[in-house]
Amino acid sequence: MKISVWRSVIYVIVLLLGVLYMVAPRWGGQTDIWETAAAIQAISDSPLDPRNPLLDLPGETSPRFVPYTVIAGLTDRWFDLPLWTTVGIWGILSLLLFVSGLARVVRTLTDDHRAMLWILPVMLLGWGQGYGEANAYQAELFFLTLPYVGMLAYGICFHGLAELNRFLVKGSRSGLVWYILLAVLAFLTHPVTALLLFVAAFAWAVVRKGLVTALLLQVVPLIALGAAALWPYFDYLALLFNGSTEQWYRVRLFDDQLPKLGPVLLGIPVAAYFALRGRHRELVLALGLSVLIYMGSWASGIQIGSRFIFYGAIFSHLCLGLFFLESGVFERGFLKRPVVQSGVIVTLLLLVLGLGTYYRVRKTWQMWKPSVEHYQTTHGDILEPWEDIRVFRTYLDSQDVVMVEDTVGWRFPAVTGARLVAQAKGNPLMIDDVAARRQDVVTFFSGPVTLEERHSLLAKYHCTHILVDDTYSERHTPDLDADLSALAELEYETPPWKLYLIRERD
Repeated sequence: MKISVWRSVIYVIVLLLGVLYMVAPRWGGQTDIWETAAAIQAISDSPLDPRNPLLDLPGETSPRFVPYTVIAGLTDRWFDLPLWTTVGIWGILSLLLFVSGLARVVRTLTDDHRAMLWILPVMLLGWGQGYGEANAYQAELFFLTLPYVGMLAYGICFHGLAELNRFLVKGSRSGLVWYILLAVLAFLTHPVTALLLFVAAFAWAVVRKGLVTALLLQVVPLIALGAAALWPYFDYLALLFNGSTEQWYRVRLFDDQLPKLGPVLLGIPVAAYFALRGRHRELVLALGLSVLIYMGSWASGIQIGSRFIFYGAIFSHLCLGLFFLESGVFERGFLKRPVVQSGVIVTLLLLVLGLGTYYRVRKTWQMWKPSVEHYQTTHGDILEPWEDIRVFRTYLDSQDVVMVEDTVGWRFPAVTGARLVAQAKGNPLMIDDVAARRQDVVTFFSGPVTLEERHSLLAKYHCTHILVDDTYSERHTPDLDADLSALAELEYETPPWKLYLIRERD
């Protein structure tokens, strides 16, 4: 078949997988999608003055109102769509932006139309165990996290780099303007992911125009920072200068690199090979910078720099994909090469795609096994990640505030619209308040605490309901059930859930 046909086949497979993951999502109970979706709904409800998507607070206390969630919320409002339909649509748009942007970046490196036949499979499959954090893009997580801000920002970064290349190679002023606009958009959408674009832009500029041009282009991050200062929904500068990854949640990107990255690391010797041959110098430089930033962050304990493990992986995968392309492994006469040369290439190919595919198949089956079994036993019903709490839409809405343990309640704002007393993940805009709220929730359920103190906590946060998950009853105080009966009426019960409606006191 023609190259264009094979390329179209790969694109169609990727698109169909994206649609499958959006129609039957496999999001876990503690993933970021629940806060993202709640933010989209908050914008849909009140675009100019949204409430905090998780807590009963003004919207300016949430850092989730970025261009992506604002535009998604507006589309949800304008077209009157169900929330999860909007999330799914934006997941597919993110996929299209990612693949089209990646294809444009690849065209800055080679004119060979076969390149994406290698690079896209290598990027999605060529991992070890992989990571569970956002910005990781091994196949099973790539499709799962399509609606995440970080994944959308990847696509914006790729297109931004392609536009910059138009300026660097052809002197296109419109390319420079588009690069600046897309860099600002990427930074406002997800500042951490925008660092990928700034590092790549520096490397591309140094190789194509020299160090002076690369240094002059560093005004663009400053423009992006200025745009952040003007962002109307929250204090972006406070977020950037007060926040760190650990104030969101603890990440583990400095641990177990060898088993998690696996074949990704093979891109480093390939980059060294390219460097010796004077080829793809922009990729070599970008990979080197990413490794240096990651190692420096690791040594100094700067959590935010740990994300460069993913950006380095992108450049490493691009090196591997181009190496396989240029090796001519499926071309006639390949086996006539010296045995050592052809053996090294085949071994590398088996390690990257063979080992990587093994991990992807195993992890994908682990992820999808419950859905497949549910589909079979129910004769066609799709297992949805909100299935077990859908019933609470009957009892809770956006006017309610629920006293519930933070990890237990994480999905409820997105599914029911109700707000929580405490959130499971951090918020650099209100670090002390988040910690105090978490402690108050722990005190309410696990004590030691009196009945009156429990009532005071409910009044403090204007709670309308109490939700108990008996799965975690071992950490509740023995007197909790009795106190709940004194404070509220049991409104709904189905194991392991108990929902109480708080009584009004004179």
